[in-house]
Amino acid sequence: MRILVASLAAIAAFAWTAVAGAGELKDEVKVEVQGTEMHSGMAPGTYVCAGGHLHVKGTVQNLAAVPVGQVKVSGKALDAEGKVLGTATASTKQPVLNPNDKAAVDLEFLSVTGPLLDKVKSQELAVVAVAPKP
Repeated sequence: MRILVASLAAIAAFAWTAVAGAGELKDEVKVEVQGTEMHSGMAPGTYVCAGGHLHVKGTVQNLAAVPVGQVKVSGKALDAEGKVLGTATASTKQPVLNPNDKAAVDLEFLSVTGPLLDKVKSQELAVVAVAPKP
């Protein structure tokens, strides 16, 4: 029984360390809005899909010294006063992002449609999770 308890404690400590390490990786990945593509009347890096939803295209870059798994990004669409008009999340499609590699991410704001599109004046993107290399 003591061996089982000690083993469970060691497993729990290892799992907590792995989660803590993943949290630190999040700080080593940056995200920015892609600013090279322009759509008529839209801010750089944004577009409206056929469904009428706002999209923000971003790029994540792994600044860690180790490969990482998928990167999850969250975004906020803001009006001129900074009020949140909508939120979205998306993840990179590549299973592995090596050091210094970049990957695209496309956030779809399902609640930002119709008249709300004209109210969007800025957006904020943030890395919220980084998976360990599979």
